[in-house]
Amino acid sequence: MATYINYGEGEEDATVQGAEWLTHLFEMQQKPDLEKAFTTKFKAVQAEQENKKEYDYGPVFDLFLEYSQDLFAAIPENRPEERLKDIESFFALVMSMLPQLEDAKQLDEATTQLCEFFSKSTEQQAELRLRLLMMLYNTFNDPTFKFRYRVFKYTIDYAARADLFDQVLPYLDYLDAWMVDWAIKVEEKRGLYSDISKYMRDFGKKVDAFMYLKMYHETFQGETAENLNKKEVMDATIELIKDAVTLPSVIQFDNILVLDTVQALRKTKQDGLVKLCEIFLSGTVEDFKEFQKKHGGIFDEHGLNLEEAMSKIRLLTLATIAKGKSELSLDEVAKRLQEDTGGVEKWVVRGISEGVIDGRIDQLNRKVLVKSTFQRKFEKDEWNFLEGKLSLWIDNLEHVIKFIGEQKVKSEAASA
Repeated sequence: MATYINYGEGEEDATVQGAEWLTHLFEMQQKPDLEKAFTTKFKAVQAEQENKKEYDYGPVFDLFLEYSQDLFAAIPENRPEERLKDIESFFALVMSMLPQLEDAKQLDEATTQLCEFFSKSTEQQAELRLRLLMMLYNTFNDPTFKFRYRVFKYTIDYAARADLFDQVLPYLDYLDAWMVDWAIKVEEKRGLYSDISKYMRDFGKKVDAFMYLKMYHETFQGETAENLNKKEVMDATIELIKDAVTLPSVIQFDNILVLDTVQALRKTKQDGLVKLCEIFLSGTVEDFKEFQKKHGGIFDEHGLNLEEAMSKIRLLTLATIAKGKSELSLDEVAKRLQEDTGGVEKWVVRGISEGVIDGRIDQLNRKVLVKSTFQRKFEKDEWNFLEGKLSLWIDNLEHVIKFIGEQKVKSEAASA
């Protein structure tokens, strides 16, 4: 069966082909009553078209969708390829009718009907259903078409329910650009980010889940206290901080503490979580242990692994003590990390491998030779430090240029 696109002389050509295919399918399924009822209704719809100046696809769309309810069940388990292709082509025809619907309300309802129909079951031909939802999204060529967001949301929701979320992951790379085209409301952005975060978490992609959850929180910047203090927002803030503390790859905390949702949590009984973030922003192992004495219950309450948190603060403390230095002794590192001298090298090695510091260990002299360190926060002092480094670099560059110029003059004078 060919893909149904209206290339014929008459506007009804493709729909007639689709009706004939559906009738033939009912015949093969030995459903004479269904075949007769559909044929009668289709003839009546076609007869009504004779008195219209332009072909009205609305009644045909409704009729095709009404008699498509059992199409997914019509796919045989053995050698289903041909039937799959036929059904996909049939629905391509149905979808091609949508842009032909001139009434906005009718198009709205028809699009929703298809979304609901395709996502109705995860047990029956889930991959085909997901593929059809993707086809439906692409049916609307205009990137700013308002129904595109709705279809996309149905698509990712269905993919998550059907355990096929991996198939939509590549398309999330285009999400930021698409949301600009969609021009959706902030509430819709929040819902989208929140749901994607949840789906990523269920799919085992915890870092990506954290990233989308952070995007969710960024939409609340400048929001009213009433909205910041809503239970679902507070719960999401707690989850964000737990992710930040738990995930080894998250070592930047200044961009978390600036969030209005996090600052709102400071005024609640969960303010200990915000204080913990501040320890990870600029504190040391000593500060962490002091926090643990005062707020030790916070780790059990929120299921935070104390050992993993201690590992993270040790690495961050290493970045702090190495900042601005070209070398430091392993004994000093051991003291500041509150680790015995025999086990301190593993923390330096881990710090280097995870990008906390750039350098190497001089085992002979028991030193760490430092090239650069991870910048835990970037405030006024850090800007001043960077300005000093840049000024020194510019001075050195000027000296090099001056030296090259002098050497060039000498060379020219010698060859004259």
